[in-house]
Amino acid sequence: MKKLALALFVILLFTACTKRSYISTEVIYSLDDKPVDIISAEAIESDKDITNIDEQELINLVIDYAKSLVGTAYKWGGTTPAGFDCSGFVQHVYKKFGVNLPRMPVDMAAISTKINRQNIRKGDIVYFKGSNINSAEIGHVALIITDYKDDFKMIHATTSKGVIINSFSEYDYWKLRYLFATRLNIKEIIN
Repeated sequence: MKKLALALFVILLFTACTKRSYISTEVIYSLDDKPVDIISAEAIESDKDITNIDEQELINLVIDYAKSLVGTAYKWGGTTPAGFDCSGFVQHVYKKFGVNLPRMPVDMAAISTKINRQNIRKGDIVYFKGSNINSAEIGHVALIITDYKDDFKMIHATTSKGVIINSFSEYDYWKLRYLFATRLNIKEIIN
């Protein structure tokens, strides 16, 4: 029984950020454009009820918390501040605020709405090919923290530098591997 449990754990560990498929359905979902006050991630540590805050305010909280994790080491299969892989990082920062995302990027994409790159906003998730540029499978995910007309900044767990922030256009590596972006319908998946 222990061998079976260990084998299942190893399989799960090695499938994190490896085997993915492309989501082809495209439906546009837009967030409410009301201006919001940014609340620090520390405010969440109090007894604030996040179920009653505006969706964009919640995204700001998620991004503030994600930024506090910059420099955290990469760990294959990692889902905690002791070390993250790419999907473990995105899952962790949203979970901190009651938004439970699936562990696998393909499943994250399946519960969200595909959007055009030109419509990316902060809080969206972007999906990239892995090291095999000829594959259409998801190999990496990142969280959008700022958006511009032709560019965006993302925060993500990289194998070489851990959790970092960089601009999409900063490296050809990301431009060549971009697959698609999605937007979560947070109100539907929040706990």
